[in-house]
Amino acid sequence: MQLHHVRRLLAAEPALRPGKSTEHAAGARRVRALVERLARVERAPLDTTGSTTSLRDGLHHERLLLTSPVRGSFHGTLLAPPDAAPGPAVLVLGGKNARLDQLTGDVPPDHPDRNVAEQLARAGFVTLSFDHGIGGSLDAGRRAGRDEGTLLAHAFTLTGRSLLGALTGDALGALDLLAAHPLVDPERVGLFGHSLGAAVALHTALLCGRRGIPLCAASHLGSYQALFERLLTGHEGAVLPGILEYADLPDLYGTLAPAPLQLQYGTADAYLEPADARAAAETVRDAYASAGADPEIHELAMGHGTHVGHAADFFARTLAAPAAPGGDVPAQRIHFEVAERRAVLDRVDAALASGILTQGPQVARFEELARPWTGTGTAAVASGSAALEIALRIIGVTGRTVLVPVNTFFATAAAAVRAGAAVRFVDIELDGLGMAPRSLAAALDRHPDTAAVLPVHIGGIVSPALDPVLALCRERDVPVVEDAAHAFGATLAGRPAGGFGRFGAFSFFPTKVAVSGEGGLLSAGSADDLEQVRRWRDHGKSAQGSTLHDRPGGNWRLSELHAAVGTVDLERFAATLAARRTLAARYDALLADVPGLRPHAVPATAGSNYYKYLAYPDPDGPLDRALLKKRLRERHGVSLAGEVYDQLLCDHPFFAARREQDAADGAFERARWFARHHVALPLYPSLTEAEQIRVVAALRSELP
Repeated sequence: MQLHHVRRLLAAEPALRPGKSTEHAAGARRVRALVERLARVERAPLDTTGSTTSLRDGLHHERLLLTSPVRGSFHGTLLAPPDAAPGPAVLVLGGKNARLDQLTGDVPPDHPDRNVAEQLARAGFVTLSFDHGIGGSLDAGRRAGRDEGTLLAHAFTLTGRSLLGALTGDALGALDLLAAHPLVDPERVGLFGHSLGAAVALHTALLCGRRGIPLCAASHLGSYQALFERLLTGHEGAVLPGILEYADLPDLYGTLAPAPLQLQYGTADAYLEPADARAAAETVRDAYASAGADPEIHELAMGHGTHVGHAADFFARTLAAPAAPGGDVPAQRIHFEVAERRAVLDRVDAALASGILTQGPQVARFEELARPWTGTGTAAVASGSAALEIALRIIGVTGRTVLVPVNTFFATAAAAVRAGAAVRFVDIELDGLGMAPRSLAAALDRHPDTAAVLPVHIGGIVSPALDPVLALCRERDVPVVEDAAHAFGATLAGRPAGGFGRFGAFSFFPTKVAVSGEGGLLSAGSADDLEQVRRWRDHGKSAQGSTLHDRPGGNWRLSELHAAVGTVDLERFAATLAARRTLAARYDALLADVPGLRPHAVPATAGSNYYKYLAYPDPDGPLDRALLKKRLRERHGVSLAGEVYDQLLCDHPFFAARREQDAADGAFERARWFARHHVALPLYPSLTEAEQIRVVAALRSELP
């Protein structure tokens, strides 16, 4: 009965099989994300806590004691040609029964191809091998003849993890250790695996972030259905739990395309089925063809082994030169670690199980987590635009004027229009990119009916000019609503954005420094104002839970599902903010001697969150901004982030019809200069130092 059940499950079509042609890249991203989630790798750096170095049989030999905070201590061996300069290297991952001393040739191998690490070293490669740790650890008497790897795999499942994920974590640490070795060119590193080691090498290639890393996998090919049901030769340590619901083994290999790939399988391999392996090979070829590449697949007259000569030839070709940079540098990249994604899923599940899908405990937690970053009480709403409109409706701006900087997102002005106000524009100052106090004073004189002023913290900078802006508004008893959509976590003289005016309005849209998918927040120092926000956001109910309404509110609530994302993101926000500031400081250093580009100097008293890293190409240079962005994208794979902003509000069609009546507000010369001349470099917490160096190198090559 259960065999029938499992056959039915194994026969189901995987849901994420990479598609054809242009669909391949998107499908591959989905599969990699899935593998990351199912593997639950606990990434931990490996330290070398002991080593002995010798020259043995013409090879440089390092016996290493490796220490991991996850795994503890275990042994590894590094081999290299004698007197080797930094050159190509291969991480060698043996099968389940492979012994470290046989892989490295320290003792005679039990099969002629078992000492693959030694043979690759003699072929000119630095090799690193280590003990899997799935043999000899458990007491033989209590094991009672059962396979140690199987017992460990079952134990890992008790924690929702997998033996393969643990082995992959070890391999990822070893790969980093190998790439950092003084005898190794870090841009010329490959992966070899045999049998179980091939499964580990495959998943290491999927998760290591080196998208072009060459992989040679021997004696690990076929379908999971054949290996685990027809042949019964599959090992628990070679699969991720739940993987077949989404992807089969050949789909995982195909996900690597167009990275160099060699697969070897034997027609006399008792662990494989030749017809099944042949069909799997065709699936891999189809996936690679979709990416415009061709894998190297060898069907050989051998058993469950390795053709070391083919492997050496493969690495000689693919590691002859440094790998091309892996993938483009996007303008924006949102990244949640696996543990964070699982936390979101758990909170969504809790909301679905409770039946409370809006304005429940997750929203309350979101508001609580935001409060330390605003310095005041908070109320969550559906979006940053909703936050602005609610604040203006509470102030009461209908039929009066609201002053807005001319350089901001359309939503700032649109919220005032929806609240019933007439919008007038104010020029900016170029140091902190805030409202220019002199321009504001003139606008207040021209518009004595001003109901509110909306300064905007552009690019995550709270401008020092905000202080005189606030003083002008206090003199005239005009409320201030800070549009702090860019500025969560930013400060001025130690005071947080959103804590200067009557209200602070924040956005948690996916492009912002803190995200909830869709969502917004209002901060306010007055408990009464926050109570008014809560009524407005819930259709204007006269009290929580009431069926009576005393104002024309809206559906401006934040859902529990969005708050689940937002709470996880806010729990890591201190690290996010620190990472953004570190990246900005690195850009400052890297750009110091780049001609033709001037980074925007953040005022000393402003603690920017670096929502944008702004810079100014030489306005008299030969390239305009559009051409510079095009060349960076097409020639270097570097996309600049969006401007803030390239069009002034007065030039948008909605407001352009009123240009004549707004002519007295001025030509907005400073805002227009800024809109025309600035660029924004990619900056997000997952941006690597190598990617920053690549961005700056691309700029250096394109700027005069």
